[in-house]
Amino acid sequence: MGSNHARVLSESTQARLAVVVDPDAARARALAEQAGCRWTTDSDDLGDSRAAVIATPPESHTELAIRLIALGLPVLVEKPLATDVASVAAILAASEVTGTPVTGGFVERFNPVVRTAQGLLEDAPVHVLSVRHSPPNPRTTASVVHDLLIHDIDLALRLVGDEPRRVSGASWTPPGAAVDEVADATIAFAAGGIATLSASRASQRKVRSLSICTPTQLVELDLLRQDVTVYRHLAHDAGQGYRAQTAIDIPFVRQAGEPLALQLQHFVALATGAADAAAERATLLAPHEVAAQLVAPAAVPAQRAAGAVRSAVA
Repeated sequence: MGSNHARVLSESTQARLAVVVDPDAARARALAEQAGCRWTTDSDDLGDSRAAVIATPPESHTELAIRLIALGLPVLVEKPLATDVASVAAILAASEVTGTPVTGGFVERFNPVVRTAQGLLEDAPVHVLSVRHSPPNPRTTASVVHDLLIHDIDLALRLVGDEPRRVSGASWTPPGAAVDEVADATIAFAAGGIATLSASRASQRKVRSLSICTPTQLVELDLLRQDVTVYRHLAHDAGQGYRAQTAIDIPFVRQAGEPLALQLQHFVALATGAADAAAERATLLAPHEVAAQLVAPAAVPAQRAAGAVRSAVA
């Protein structure tokens, strides 16, 4: 993700990429040459930077974010902000105390098809169904919950707009692995809606789908193909075998830009005071709280050796 952020920054008309920081000098040099900026291996050598994007492994996010916030630098922290709720809360507290903006890498918030779907909803969703599956990614060190599922947790919370009442799920860890690679979750909301979310890094193909069911609509999104389809049930006949009549609408999706570039625009607005930093902070803790209830506790070595399937209810 660091290289992707560097690319959109180098193409931005609202910001200038000042420096790439990476402890690996060869990697830092190569990326900086592509982006046309300075590079360094020293995270204290930020020059005249006025904001920062943290796209490092999750275990380093908390220390880096709090240090940069203390320097007065607004930060965009790739998701997850941290893999435990206490650390996320510490980052948000540092931001609030200093008045320095912070946001997270919830890039799906800026996906044009998600924004289109939000504008089409006539009623509150009663069911949100997501599938976010990918082939194996050996470079990832975080649980699939914090790597993939957290995107859909965030979307479900925003779409339903209600407090989670109950969170349950199950996950699978491959033999000899340290983190979960498959996780399914169900979120029951206080007003009665539910979300059913599935994430995998053990699939044979990439899938990014989202269905939003209301009392009057079914809105289906393909986040990869960038299309939206709206279904409305009109009538049914069970006389000589069941037949249903359904109206189908394929609305136009306005492509305002690449989601990562739109996320950068929002971050610039936060950094310059054009967007509400307090309102942004208020959206960041809840998805991490739900994710924390789903991440499986460390299994005993014998379980790890055999592979493990575990469930969690909170």
